[in-house]
Amino acid sequence: MTRQERAVRTREALIEAAADLFDRDGQEVTSLAAVTAKAQVSAGALYFHFATKADLADAVTRTALSRLRQITGAPATTPADTNGHATGNGSGSGNENEGGDGSRNGGGSGWGGDARTQAARGVRGEHAAAPPARGPAPAAGGARGDRVGEVQQLIDTTHVLVRGLADDVVLRAGFALDRAGGQRPARERPVGEGPAGRVAGKGGTGGERPGRWPEVGGSLRGVWSGWVHETLAAAGTRGALTPGVSPGDAAAVVVAATVGFEVLGAQDPLWLAPHRLTRFWTLLLPALVPPPAREALHPDGSPAAH
Repeated sequence: MTRQERAVRTREALIEAAADLFDRDGQEVTSLAAVTAKAQVSAGALYFHFATKADLADAVTRTALSRLRQITGAPATTPADTNGHATGNGSGSGNENEGGDGSRNGGGSGWGGDARTQAARGVRGEHAAAPPARGPAPAAGGARGDRVGEVQQLIDTTHVLVRGLADDVVLRAGFALDRAGGQRPARERPVGEGPAGRVAGKGGTGGERPGRWPEVGGSLRGVWSGWVHETLAAAGTRGALTPGVSPGDAAAVVVAATVGFEVLGAQDPLWLAPHRLTRFWTLLLPALVPPPAREALHPDGSPAAH
C-alpha cells in the first residue's frame, strides 16, 4: 500500500469512527482521543488530517452530503467535498506518520455496522449493510410510465434514503450534525417557492418550474428539500399530479415526513423500518396522483429501489 493510499484509508477510518461516536454520544462530548482509539490510529495521524474536532465534524457532514447526492442523483461535488484530500490539513509537515504511527489497522470505512444499524436491519430481516445506491431511475417508458415517472422516482428515493439512514452511520450522523447547525446553507429556498420565484406549468395551482439543486455549500436538509421540490415540480409540469394539487405543498408534506422519520429514527430505529414509509405513501398517494396513474405506482418502492 502506498503512502497516499494509507493516508486516504486513515482519513476514511477517522470519519467513520467520528460519525459512529457522534451518533452514539453526541459531538460535544466526543473527544478526539476517543476517535483515535476507535479508528485505531495515532494522534499524529489524526492531526495530520484534521486540526480540530470542528474540522472532523465538517468532514463527516461533507461525506454525508456526498452520499445524499448519490442517493438523489444530484450533481456530484468536488473531491474536497466528498473524500477530501489526503495531503493533510496544512498544519503538519505533509507526512501522516509524523507524530505517530499512522493507521495501526490499515484504516478503511464501512457502511453502518453499529448497534442502531443492527436493530433497524433486524426489523427488515437483512444481514449485511450496503452503501446507498444512486437514485432510482424513473419509471420505464410508455404513456403511463412517462406520466408517473417522477412520482415513482420520488417514492423509490425516499425508500433508499430511509434505508441509508438505518444502515449508514455517516449519513445518519451528518443529518444529526446538520440538525444541530453544524453546516448552514448559503441560502435555502423555501420548499413552496419555485426557482427564481416563478410559478408555471400544468398539474395544479402553482406548478413550480423545475430548476437546479442547491449549491454544494447547502445543508443536507437543504439539498434534500430542493431535490424533492424539483422532482414534484417536474411531475406537476408533466401533468402527473391530481388537478388542484400544488407541487410546493406536496413537497412540504414529503420533506416534513421524511425529515420526521430521520429525527424519530435517531431515537427509535423502528421509525426507519420500510413499512412505516410504505404506509405514509399509501396514505398520501390518493391525494397526490389521480386514480388511473396511481394504479401503476408502488408505495413500497419499485424493484429498482430494492
